[in-house]
Order: sequence, then C-alpha cells, then structure tokens
Amino acid sequence: MEGLKLNKIRKGIPLAALAALLAFSGCSGSGSEKASSSSDVAGTKKTPVKLTIWGGVPEESGPKDVVTNWNKANPELQVEYIRYVNDDSGNTKLDTALISKTDAPDIFISYGETYYNRRMNAGMTAPLDDLIAKNGFKVDEIIGSSNIIKSNNTTFYLPAMKQLSMVMINQTALTSAGEKLPDQWTWDDYVKLAGRLTKGEAKGSFIQAPGEILPKITLTLAKPKDSYYNDKGSSNFDSPSLQKGLELQKQLYDKGNMVSWAETVSNKLATHSELFTGKANMILGGTHLIRYVKDTKNFPRDFKVAFASNPQLESGGKVNIAGFNDLMSINSKSAHKEDAMKFIAWYLSEGNTAMIAGGRIPTNKKADMDKVVELFVGDAAALMDVESLKKILKTEYVFPAQVESTAYAELTKILTEESEKYFMNVQPIDKTMQTIKTRADQAIQAAKK
Repeated sequence: MEGLKLNKIRKGIPLAALAALLAFSGCSGSGSEKASSSSDVAGTKKTPVKLTIWGGVPEESGPKDVVTNWNKANPELQVEYIRYVNDDSGNTKLDTALISKTDAPDIFISYGETYYNRRMNAGMTAPLDDLIAKNGFKVDEIIGSSNIIKSNNTTFYLPAMKQLSMVMINQTALTSAGEKLPDQWTWDDYVKLAGRLTKGEAKGSFIQAPGEILPKITLTLAKPKDSYYNDKGSSNFDSPSLQKGLELQKQLYDKGNMVSWAETVSNKLATHSELFTGKANMILGGTHLIRYVKDTKNFPRDFKVAFASNPQLESGGKVNIAGFNDLMSINSKSAHKEDAMKFIAWYLSEGNTAMIAGGRIPTNKKADMDKVVELFVGDAAALMDVESLKKILKTEYVFPAQVESTAYAELTKILTEESEKYFMNVQPIDKTMQTIKTRADQAIQAAKK
C-alpha cells in the first residue's frame, strides 16, 4: 500500500552516508534557502516567496488542485509541487534532494515511519513545536496529539492522511459464489472465502509480495504498538501470531487460491491491477486504491467493487493495519520555515480536501465523513457498493504505532527473506520461525552497539 502502515520493504542509503552528505552540504548552504520576499527597486511590487513541496502522489490525483487553490489565494507565498515516486529509488532521490545545494525542498512528505525515521535521524527534519505555537495551529483539536509520535518529546512531522486498510471484492463473483459480504471476520474466514471465490482463471485472493505479507499483518493485529519488539529489548518474532500468518499465506498458495509468491515478485504484480483485470476476485487493499476503482479507462470492467472490513486475528478485534500517513516535515535547512508552517497548517485544516477524490482521507477530526464519501465516490456510484464503503469509513479503529525503530528496516528484510523460503518450500515452519527470531535478535543487538 502506498505509504500505509502496512509498511513495505524499504532499502535506503545508510544513515552514516546521509550524515556525511549533510555535513558536507552544511558547509555550502542549502538549495531551499531561496531569496525571501523583497523589493528589487524601492516602491515596486515585492517578489513572492517560493516554497517547494515534494510528495509521492501524482499531480492529477489532487496535488495540482491543492497548489492552484493556495497560489490563487496567496500571491505573496507561492508553492510548487514536485512529485517523486514512492519506491526505493524515488525515496533515495528525495534524500539526495534534501542535501542538495540547489534542489532542496522546503516541505516534504514521507510515507510510513521507516523513511520518516531515516530522515529524522539524519537531521533532515526541522523541529515543529515552536513553529506550531507561533502559527497558532491547534494540533489536538485538528489531528489529535495522541496520533502523532514524538521523538525526544519533539514533533518532527504532522500526518496529513488517515488511511484505512480494507478488503475489496468483486461483487459479482461474491454473489455467484452464494456468499454475503463478510463483516467482523478473521483471517481464517478470509482464507476460506478465497477458496470459494477461486473460479477458473480467477484466483480467490491476492496479497502483494513482498510488501504486504500476512505474518507481518498478523503480528501487527496481535500487538498494534511496536509489533516487532518485545518488552525485553529483543524481537517479537517468536510470537504465535507471526507463525499463524505464515501458515495462512502458505495455505493460500498451496491450495491454488492465490498466485504464487515467485510469480508475484518476479512480475511485480500490482494489487489493484489483479482485481480490476479479473485475475483475482478479492484483494487486500485500502482507501488509497479508490482512484483505481473509478478508473474505467485503464481498467474497463462490468462488476461493482464491494468493501469489507480489515480481517482480524480473532473475532471482535478493531485493529486497522493502516493508519496515519503522509507525514509532512519541513526541511531543517529551509530558509522559510515559518512560511512552510503556514502552508502546512492550511493544508491540514482545509487544503487537503482536494485530495479526497483521489482516496486520501484528511486527518482533520472535524471532517464531514458523509462529504468525504461523496467526494470519494464522485460520479462513480455505479462502480462500487457505496454503503459498504461508507461503513468502512465511519467505523472507529485502533491503529498501529511504531515508536521503536531499532534495526527496523533490517528486521523487515529478515522477515521477508525467511518467509520467502517457507512459502517456496525451501525450509519448514519450525526452521523458519527459529531463524527469523535468531537473525532478528542479532540485528537488534548489532544496531545497539
């Protein structure tokens, strides 16, 4: 998922390298230190301050309208949006820009805590608390202070999107199988339904590999806060919930109810494409995929999409494995931090309404959810079960929180590598669990030295 709490596998340039580059760039200034609003000649009109914002969402999915709306109302402070692709190479491009002497953004958006933590630890993110106070932005009233994770009691980002994980189903296939839309269900129920929805060439399920693996999901469902770690300072990778996820995902492969791990990875299969091209009748998706539901030009189809809640580890759970994302930070080297905070405050209060149609729910607690649904759906009501979508959006959830980040990227890599061996029948479950735990604990200890 794009920037979801379903954290995808991340590979980044080492923090040591980033720190070295930051130190080098600090000697010669930052590209974000643009000239402030000033008069070239006495009595002439002032040149507007220009801010640059880097984000991963295509311009046509909302950012273009956001920038247009702001620039029309604020001629003295103009913003430019630059899109980067939210993958490993795209994030490295952003990191490089942040330490550039000529191209550094003033504001940038990180998707998920892994990339954000990397930038925060490298000193790329400006502390926001004083800027927030000076602006008068009411964090608790608009976002909720508990929905922001501080570092050393300092705020370095503000989340702009509340993302919800959900299951998206071909409604025609569901009806043909004699099944009702599931509610309050578990991952065991999901696996059973996948078998009933497998028909002909269409698989009953698709879960993107290697990013959205079930062992990581079930681990999060069992322990939403810092799911990778136990209270003894080592990994939580010996949890029965992790083994449960491994076994459930392998069951989907072994019974032919989901395309193989090898094919998914080698062909880089995309979640939305599998559903909308009829190759899978059920996918693990999220609100960020709404824009594809409405895209009949690239994905013509004759079925509605229905929406089911995020399956739980046990019946009665309320954990949604997505959460707060689009983490907005100000470049620590920007010469226009107060102006940047002015834009961010507007964006979080009202500006990101223009992002709703593209599938991004504002973090603003005062947002009218009926209006959000209306903007989500637009003129595409014939393409989706609107009532099931509305129910998903209006439900109250428990969201994961990643406070601890020791060796996080390495732990994700280990979990993926050892899961792959199990899914491809290279090693049995007992060996997989033992190896995951041993490697993870070693990685944590190495990172603490």
